[in-house]
Amino acid sequence: MQSKFAFVSYIISFIFFLGCLSQVACAQTNSNYVYKDLEAYKLFLERTKKATDDRLEKKVRKDYDKIIEEKNTDLIKRLGQKGFLFDTVTYPYLSRIFNQILEKNSLDKNRFHFFVDRSSDVNAYSYEDGTIVCDLGLVTTMENESQLAMSLCHELGHYLLNHVNNSIIKQLEKYNSPEFIAQIKAIKKQNYDTKDKLEALLMNDAFDRRYHSRDQERAADSLGIVLYRNTAYDGKNISHMFDLLGAADEIRPACSIQNFFKQESININEELLRPPKRMSFGAATKKEIVDSLKTHPDCSQRRMAMQFCFSKNPKHGSDYVVGNEQRLSAVKKIALFDEAAYSKDSNDLGFYFYQLIQNNSFFPSDKQVKSEIFDTMVSICSHQKSHTLYSIVSNQYIAKSDNDEYNKLLKLLDNLDMKEMIQITSSYYQNNKSLITASAEAINNFNKLKN
Repeated sequence: MQSKFAFVSYIISFIFFLGCLSQVACAQTNSNYVYKDLEAYKLFLERTKKATDDRLEKKVRKDYDKIIEEKNTDLIKRLGQKGFLFDTVTYPYLSRIFNQILEKNSLDKNRFHFFVDRSSDVNAYSYEDGTIVCDLGLVTTMENESQLAMSLCHELGHYLLNHVNNSIIKQLEKYNSPEFIAQIKAIKKQNYDTKDKLEALLMNDAFDRRYHSRDQERAADSLGIVLYRNTAYDGKNISHMFDLLGAADEIRPACSIQNFFKQESININEELLRPPKRMSFGAATKKEIVDSLKTHPDCSQRRMAMQFCFSKNPKHGSDYVVGNEQRLSAVKKIALFDEAAYSKDSNDLGFYFYQLIQNNSFFPSDKQVKSEIFDTMVSICSHQKSHTLYSIVSNQYIAKSDNDEYNKLLKLLDNLDMKEMIQITSSYYQNNKSLITASAEAINNFNKLKN
């Protein structure tokens, strides 16, 4: 379940919420990103680590502790840096879905913590300690509550099967084994091709781990179905979730960069949007390696397996148990804006600009969107002037295809000089000034840039 581009076409179905969108988006405050039970959570993480330590052999315990302590440190850091959403709408709604899965399966709530990641990745994930996380990108991609519930059941499956801990411990045991250590020493003693042989050994190890990871994904799907069957959700739409996940990987934006500027009556030389031709060597071999390193089985295979399961043994229920279609739509619009706001909070203005362009296609008269686009353009101009553009715009992004619109935007920003960017910003402001509610400071900053 992975992608950074969760702008799929069905979002158009809740555009009728336009009138109240700005009120909901503006209601997001810093308090919505504060986890109130942080100290208790820290103790929970420490207790969980110690419980695993007591079962480990001494030779791997030290390395295991380093890995888990680093994970815990990063997790606590993200909790303190607005990485997760704890608002009064999205978080309670998704938490109720998660909690009713626990209740219907007689699972102890004290073993788990549920968070909502502000990332636009189309994903959910679990930690070895029982923390289950749902990305906002997954929320905006799934069509109904039942599909979200199945995603969470899958992650619960990973935890209950102890996949994370088993993978870490198995790998540490391998690296500490006499056989593996002997292989490393033997390669190092050789006079020729030492680097290639070490890389080959590590690549074989990577293939082995990914192979077992795919088995774990299938096992998590299988146990996830068992957990899901104990809920009141319906099974007929579940297999379609893999079509949605596959489509999210294909990068189908709601609006192209060319069309955005055309709609704004701003002339852009389309040559500035075209990245240079990418060179490829041994394409077939490269594809084989990439496919072999994927940890998730192909979405189409998972869809067929789940479709067969629910066709053979139908599950009857409802697509909505906690809320309804209207409530999920309200949650989606919050998610759509907050995942963009997270890019801004992360100082990734390039991706934030891209997300704003997509939001603009859904909400073309929204004052907040128009104002944020203008403010972002001004910030880009300021960074160009101070020669710090690449501190807020990625120059390391690898295009996923020739039609990657985010990559086209990055290429454009890379090609435009400050004078051209100022002209674009000025034109945008003139075209939308009745909707832009920029601060006096932003206007003053832009006037200084023009002079």
